Amino acid sequence: MNKFIIAGAASVALLAGCAAEKAQQTQGAGTALKSTPASVIVSPNDDRQYATFTLPNQLEVMLVSDPAAEKSAASLSVSVGLLHDPMTQQGMAHYLEHMLFLGTERYPDTKGYTDFMTANGGQHNAYTWLDITNYMFKVNNPAFDEALDRFSDFFKAPKLYPEYTDKEKNAVNAEWSMRREMDYFGQFKLARNLMGEHPANRFLIGNLETLGDKEGSVLHTETVEFYERYYSANIMKLAMISNRPLDEMKALAAEYFGAIENKNIEDPTVTDKLDFSVVGGKRIHYVPNEDVKQLNIDFTIEDNSDQFAYKPNRFLSYLIGSEMPGTPAYQLKAMGLISNLNASASPTMYGNYGSFSIAIDLTDAGMQNREAIVATVMQYIELIREQGVDEKYFSEIKTSLNNRFRFLEKSDEFGYVSNLAAAMQEVPAQLAVASPYYYEAFDADAIENVLDQLTPERVRIWYISKNEPTDSQLHFYDGKYQVATISEEEKASWQQAPQIALSLPAVNTLLPEEFTVKTQPPQDKPELVIDNNDVKVWYYPSQAFGEQPRGEMTVYINNGMPETDAKATVMTALWTDLYNLQQSALMTEAGIAGMSMRLSDGNGISLRIGGFTDKQPELLTTALDALVVDVNAQNFAQAVDRYIRGLQNQGKRFPFYQAFDAYNNIIREGNFNTEQLIEAAQGLTPKDMQAFMQVLLSRNQLRIFAFGNYDKADLNNAVERVLAALPDERTTVPYDFRQYWQPQPGQKLVWQEDLSVADVAVIDMMVHPEPGYATRAAATVLRGHFRSAAFDKLRTEEQLAYAVGGLAAGIGDYTGFAMYIQTPVKDVAAMQQRFEQFKTEYVDMLGALTEEEFAQLKTSVLVTLKEAPKNMRDEVVPFMTDWYREKFDFDSEQQLIDAVEKVTMEDIKQFYQHTMLNDEAAHVSVQLRGTSFVEQPFADIKGATKITSLAEFHADMKTQ
Repeated sequence: MNKFIIAGAASVALLAGCAAEKAQQTQGAGTALKSTPASVIVSPNDDRQYATFTLPNQLEVMLVSDPAAEKSAASLSVSVGLLHDPMTQQGMAHYLEHMLFLGTERYPDTKGYTDFMTANGGQHNAYTWLDITNYMFKVNNPAFDEALDRFSDFFKAPKLYPEYTDKEKNAVNAEWSMRREMDYFGQFKLARNLMGEHPANRFLIGNLETLGDKEGSVLHTETVEFYERYYSANIMKLAMISNRPLDEMKALAAEYFGAIENKNIEDPTVTDKLDFSVVGGKRIHYVPNEDVKQLNIDFTIEDNSDQFAYKPNRFLSYLIGSEMPGTPAYQLKAMGLISNLNASASPTMYGNYGSFSIAIDLTDAGMQNREAIVATVMQYIELIREQGVDEKYFSEIKTSLNNRFRFLEKSDEFGYVSNLAAAMQEVPAQLAVASPYYYEAFDADAIENVLDQLTPERVRIWYISKNEPTDSQLHFYDGKYQVATISEEEKASWQQAPQIALSLPAVNTLLPEEFTVKTQPPQDKPELVIDNNDVKVWYYPSQAFGEQPRGEMTVYINNGMPETDAKATVMTALWTDLYNLQQSALMTEAGIAGMSMRLSDGNGISLRIGGFTDKQPELLTTALDALVVDVNAQNFAQAVDRYIRGLQNQGKRFPFYQAFDAYNNIIREGNFNTEQLIEAAQGLTPKDMQAFMQVLLSRNQLRIFAFGNYDKADLNNAVERVLAALPDERTTVPYDFRQYWQPQPGQKLVWQEDLSVADVAVIDMMVHPEPGYATRAAATVLRGHFRSAAFDKLRTEEQLAYAVGGLAAGIGDYTGFAMYIQTPVKDVAAMQQRFEQFKTEYVDMLGALTEEEFAQLKTSVLVTLKEAPKNMRDEVVPFMTDWYREKFDFDSEQQLIDAVEKVTMEDIKQFYQHTMLNDEAAHVSVQLRGTSFVEQPFADIKGATKITSLAEFHADMKTQ
């Protein structure tokens, strides 16, 4: 990890505003603690107290005290990762991450940590990447002490049970199995393969082939050695957040983490150099699993993450990825050659080297002009060299970042501490919060240093499509490829004058100039403030974040045609695709200005505008003016192609994702089989699309939901603008909402499908016969205990899968209770049989639950349900959910809380009896059979109706 010396104190103070006055510096008692020389820089909008210090064992700590926090969290990162795996046990760092969860000296039970988190409203996770392993948890405040005790023991005295060696490597293998067909991992593996002897060239995840006993290497022995070698306090960073005062948190950190051994090891680094005459200047033809048409111009750059304060990568990504007129993204889209261009940098992608990548989605026309597109991008980079290293772009980026930081909102504690612990490995603790927004100065030399590396000698150009030539097959991943050297003739073409006119981006016109907050009287819930034959408008000013100059407005043009007509479903999807493509320049400009806009489809179309409200009226007007998209033969055919490939590519996702999609398609009307949607798309013409847009805009129910920093004049103004964008002759039709399936006693539905990926996925959903909040509440209390038991038995003990668990799910007013799994080791029928066995086994586990344990589960659920929103999005989502469902009392969340308050132990036992053990309960079984099990049977659900056509099933389906 990089170590830095902070400079530019004046710039830091300007960024932080008054925040530096609020951040606290913990003073050590005697010589026990070493304080940092400067306070943590936080947003002026952040009223929490911060402190950093270093324990005597050299473990650096950041504390965040938030009296309003209803959950406490901690994260500990270790500066070691996949780059440091022994070649004899590739995947070791990841495997060790798994093993640490399986018991410690003080808490030896392998499921004790998970059970504790479940009982105390907690969640936990970890991840391993090239140069970091990061562990984190969140838990109810009263359980924080014990959680820290259990968590810290990972790093002091893990059991690393030899008897779990084989079991846990199966879990790692299952995780690899889930990812082996994912194109990202295949391409990343090939990129590292081409680096020769560099340490990045190794298998990162691990599987049964790489992890295990072999000649000269014993897995358990090497696991212990890896832990003993690298898990040292001096390369660890700890972040904690709680409602407790800083002094109390400081004492907790010292008590639980001060005893982690400091082995005084050197921070593991990679210093191997690449020979670009060997690894650069290559064209890679790659055949993916998904049907995509992509071009990736990937430059290998030296790690410059220590220049985070000068952001040369951000500066160049901003220019190269711009969609303003004259840029490659704008011009190539206008020519119909590409549908997307994105520039990004990851400076530590390979350890001491990184990647500066320009990823481009191509049309069929673009596929025929790939060399010309590459030349255009390379010529634009040359234009940046000549004219683009200009301080005006620095000023624009800095203004955008400062605005965001000034009004930075809180996030969930779990993710926050995880990000802090990771950031502390990369930047000084003083800037762990601020570093993504901190832009100290314009540094032309730093920018030009990166530009000097965006050269033919360092480039690898990826041609990614189903029709690429190949001569090699990846090991560990499903990917075929061929590598060739880029000719000198082609490189020379990049130095020629551009074939199309290119220019640098113009200045952004949407940056906010004022941050006026419009104070409104308190409201208990959203109110209908405009109601006439043309439009209905609901308004809710933020009650929790009234100081924010932000707002979100949803314009919903509702029409039920897509619910019953596959062609209408397709055309709303094509409409939104073309709109978002044609307005991508506006979206990019809005994004830089701290706003957002997007058109989405469903029952009609929905335009959402969000962010700083100062320039929202201009953004809304421009967005509405373009609502009727330009449709011609070329762009319509390209949209249809993207749509069909998108549908087909859904079959390449994780099987358990596909299973949940299938389940959701069954239980709610208005869905169609993929084949029917493809057939509908293939039968459409541009004229159909043009006519459909006019019909939908002429016949609809218009509703607007405004949340945040608006007043009555803003709402009236928005209504004026929206109505002006719609036809003069417009008919208001009844509101349409896609209804849910009405479960019938004894009704059994089954969906069976063969997949094009390897694993099996099964969802087994039983539905309680009684609707209402009392049933939902019982399921909500029970689900954590059930999920934990299922995970421990089927995953930890039996190693059937990586993705496995239990859940409670709403089906309209009804509640289902389910088991789900994605497995590489059992066929569908065998897995369903195991589910049935577990349902019975769980009866004893539930029976063993004490009243005290039940009360703890219930209390934890209530803490979570009553948790105050962290940000504006958290605040509005429950109201929006009710709004779409026309629950205009806006009290669904409170009704669930009230019902949970009344749940008893007997209620959850009766709930389980009436769902999982009830032969007469309605039952939905989703069975997806992977290619590894194609010869094995589906599960036979006696008396079940097999659904083959969603449209036919929904035509006769009883709804609530």
